[in-house]
Amino acid sequence: MDDTSKQLSTLVSYPALIPYEESLEKNPYDVKGWTGYLSEIDDILDALGERFEDLAVRGGTSGGGGKRKKNKGMARDEVMEVGGRTIRLDAAAAGSGAGGGPVYILVGEIHALQSARNQVSERSLSLLPGSYKLWWDYLRFRSEVLTGSSGGGSGGSNPNPDQRLASSSSHRRYRATVSAYERCLVRCNKYPRIWLSYVTYVIRSDPTCSATNVRRLFDRCLLALPATQHQKIWDEYICWVTRSMPPWLEGGNSNVGRDMLGPVCTLYRKGKLGDAAGSGGGGSSINNTADDGDGDGIPPETVLRVVRRYVHSFDPSARELLADLCLKYDRWGEGAATLVSILNDSAYLSPRGTTRHEMWLRFADVVTEHPHEARRAGVDFDAIVRAAVGSTSMSGTDGWDVFDHLPSKEEAGGGVAGSVDDNVAGGSKDADDGNDATAATTTTRPQSNLANLGELEGTLWTKLANYHINSGEFELARSVYEEAMENVSRVRDFSLIFDEYMKFEEGVVEAMMELMEEEDEDGEAVGDDQGVDAGDAPDPSGREGEDKEDLDILLGDAYAKDRNDGGGEGDEDDAPASADIELALARAENLTSRRPLLLNRVLLRQNPHNVGEWTKRSTLHLQLGQTRQAIKALEEAFKSVKAVKSVNGSPSVLWTGLAGIYEDKEQDIDAARTVYRRVCRNGEYLFSDVDDLAQLWAGWVEFELRHENWDNALSVARQSVSNPEPERRNRITRGLGRSLRLWNLLLDLEESLGTVQTTKDAYNRVIEAKVATPSHLLNFASFLTEHKYFEESFNAYERGVELFPFPHPGAKLIWRAYLDSFTKRYEGTKIPRTRELFDRCVEICPPDQASGFFLSYGSFEEQYGLTKRALAVYEKMCTTLPPEEKFSAYQLYIAKTVKYLGVTATRPLYERAIAALEDEPAAKMCLEFSEMETTLGEVERARAALTYGAQLADPRRYPEYWAKWHDFEVQNGNEETFREMLRIKRSVQAAFSTVNYNAAEMGAGAPKVETLSDDRALEEIAAREGVRVHEQPRIGGFVQGKRTAEIKDLEEVERRAAKIARRIGESGDTPIGGGDDIDLSDDEDDVDEGIEVTAPVQNVQTKAIPAAVYGGLASKGGES
Repeated sequence: MDDTSKQLSTLVSYPALIPYEESLEKNPYDVKGWTGYLSEIDDILDALGERFEDLAVRGGTSGGGGKRKKNKGMARDEVMEVGGRTIRLDAAAAGSGAGGGPVYILVGEIHALQSARNQVSERSLSLLPGSYKLWWDYLRFRSEVLTGSSGGGSGGSNPNPDQRLASSSSHRRYRATVSAYERCLVRCNKYPRIWLSYVTYVIRSDPTCSATNVRRLFDRCLLALPATQHQKIWDEYICWVTRSMPPWLEGGNSNVGRDMLGPVCTLYRKGKLGDAAGSGGGGSSINNTADDGDGDGIPPETVLRVVRRYVHSFDPSARELLADLCLKYDRWGEGAATLVSILNDSAYLSPRGTTRHEMWLRFADVVTEHPHEARRAGVDFDAIVRAAVGSTSMSGTDGWDVFDHLPSKEEAGGGVAGSVDDNVAGGSKDADDGNDATAATTTTRPQSNLANLGELEGTLWTKLANYHINSGEFELARSVYEEAMENVSRVRDFSLIFDEYMKFEEGVVEAMMELMEEEDEDGEAVGDDQGVDAGDAPDPSGREGEDKEDLDILLGDAYAKDRNDGGGEGDEDDAPASADIELALARAENLTSRRPLLLNRVLLRQNPHNVGEWTKRSTLHLQLGQTRQAIKALEEAFKSVKAVKSVNGSPSVLWTGLAGIYEDKEQDIDAARTVYRRVCRNGEYLFSDVDDLAQLWAGWVEFELRHENWDNALSVARQSVSNPEPERRNRITRGLGRSLRLWNLLLDLEESLGTVQTTKDAYNRVIEAKVATPSHLLNFASFLTEHKYFEESFNAYERGVELFPFPHPGAKLIWRAYLDSFTKRYEGTKIPRTRELFDRCVEICPPDQASGFFLSYGSFEEQYGLTKRALAVYEKMCTTLPPEEKFSAYQLYIAKTVKYLGVTATRPLYERAIAALEDEPAAKMCLEFSEMETTLGEVERARAALTYGAQLADPRRYPEYWAKWHDFEVQNGNEETFREMLRIKRSVQAAFSTVNYNAAEMGAGAPKVETLSDDRALEEIAAREGVRVHEQPRIGGFVQGKRTAEIKDLEEVERRAAKIARRIGESGDTPIGGGDDIDLSDDEDDVDEGIEVTAPVQNVQTKAIPAAVYGGLASKGGES
């Protein structure tokens, strides 16, 4: 029986499949019928597979030769119903050649049914060769069966144990599956899913593990599919060839159309794709049997070619991946060229999120570490850096164009084949000129690529210098450092470049010192081993040659040439080495000394209008003894600094500094004068402020004075305020005529060097120009007075008071000087005119400034006029001055009245003062009034004044008033008057009880006035008068309480005063204020607060109160 008959018999043995055969016999072109037929076979295979797994887990692989007792436990497993067929799984059913056991029975059934299924698929495809659904089902089944993915376990538990691939490449099942894929692609070659399935199957199942087969299959796929579907293939291609996930698929950041990973990427993510190319493990995880075979790994060249093809032909955004692979496989030149192309593309966005800053740093590191490979690749790092930072010097090649050809394996470092650029090493050897680093032709330079990466400028300059250092071009490296320090505009970049420059120079010195020491040691060794052949003792390690090679690189080609050409020994060989060391040390010292100047230049590049930095630059040159450089710096500052933008100082400081250098350092007076003439007369510089130009004119005058050129100084001062020529007339020069600085200088020089007439003319000019100040007028008048021009000086004062009327602050000074000068000149000879001046002054003078003029007026009247007019002046002063000064005015008025009219004439003055003043000064005036009356012996008048002032003095705020009244009563009063003082005090306290004061108004911090207590004062009064004070009787066991009742209003005070008067009348004395009685209720409280008098006081003398104390009250009482 052939295979076809066996497969048909297998299908017929399952009754569930017979209906499908009958149906397809009637309609063989029904795709649904074929797919249903195949699905039913798959269900049967799944059921058999599940029973196989169950038996494998339960240990059903044992033979059937056991005891019958044990087989009873497995009776239910000896029969299996599937697809309408009953399958016996016992040994008897298996037959003698089955090997025994249900597992092997199931394996046979599965293999037979799989073959039958393949035969059904072939039948369906022979009828429907263009059906994608049938082809896909067939290919999927064959690939899964061959790779063993449809079953589980391994070894004996695998349902397809003989399906594991052997080492032969002509394995029947593998070749049959490949043949099926090839036949499918004849009709279905536009389906990427089939191509990817084919590739995945070959990757996993190819016995030879050949990368070439897979690569060619990918190439066929790209040729067959349209370009719109290439991205799906390239993703899998890149993943397979690089053994890594493509950057655009990493992290789940898939682009549109890449939401699902392909089969190859899925294999990589599951870890079944193998190691990277060239690692010795390039095969798949299933077939990785050879570690160093010919076809095991993917060669680096293949990887680069595939990725390069993808980048240049399909997706340029993968250039970063190409650069990474080039650097990984030490193709430094191509990697640098690729990075250059990325940096040239301003619209490039890294799939990995790499910033342009990081890209620049990576590119600079690669080129700096491998300069020769970068040059061979056509990457001119020098030109790229200069174009990026905007430098004016560039080398001969355009660093932004990269040769588009492939590198070869034979080239060192993987660089692009080509000749080395001969112009790269060219350039001037002058390290002091930073712009002569290269001498090649200049090409069109693109715009700076660092518009948003300014912080990279210093880093790129240092990388460029290191690039030349690693190339052995030390002089070019120095030129680069110098040029960098002359071009950067940030202090951070400058510090970075300077530090690297300093390390480079120190490294050169250290290398030379080490080389000199090694040469000395070698010379000593040669001297000790004379007669010994040099070839007898070779250096076993070859270290000496390597050290010399390193020194040749570090010290440059010039040193290597000198060392190779040098033929002598002894001092002749030591002299050049010492000279080189001294030169290197001198370079390092010179660099250190120039640091302040270089840093200053950086700050000036940041803001060329910084006057302070230009001045500092000139000072630095002078400190180094470089006078000409200091002058040149200031001349450059004149061209760079714009007056309207100047900061940190005035531009006039620059001109003054330049003149000072010529004057002090160069001792060239004419050159200094020329500097002032250039800026002052010729208008070589346009200032924005008049005061800046005025400062230079003043500096010119002071310069002439220092050299005792008096006439020139006066002439320059006159020219400074004169009208400029029409061609030089502008806002600044016109403003010189109103410059106080220049007028003050001119007036001082006219008074010192000019004549009286020229001085008068100068003062008249400044007054007419309305530039004069009160001090000018005072000086003018003083000058005229010194030269006996008195009336002209008074005329100057008159012009002054006209220019500066009150309330100008200078008016008081001018009037004061005017009155003093007039009084001093005429004294008492022109009294009416003097009075007229004083009257004019006090009439127009504000009250707050008039006190001094009133005092002068009064003093003049006292000295040269009449006493009556003097007192009238003081009286007018009292009414004119502001309230805060009236108290002092009245004190002065009263003192003058006492001096000229006597004490008694001051009583009406006190009364007017008390009426005119505010509460506090009025209370003080009452105290003075009381003291005056006390001195005259008028105790009652004094008490009346104190009583009147008491209503103005709050005891809380003015305790000194009550202290003085207290002392007055102790000295001059009696018990009744003292009690009256206490009652008035309480009434005043009640009146002011609703008034609140803050701490400052209450006199916080004022010294406390020490007074006698009320009880003590009463005891002293009673002792002095010979009377006895009786205390109130106290009840035992109780403490006498203090009286807390307060006097609420003035009516209460009047009632109590009337009660006191009535008691005095009952004792035979004349009542105060008339004989009318005041009715008092019998139930009123006693007036006494703390002391009750139980018996009348005996032997007390009384007298009538003078009527003058009561004033108008006394007359009214008499009339009544």
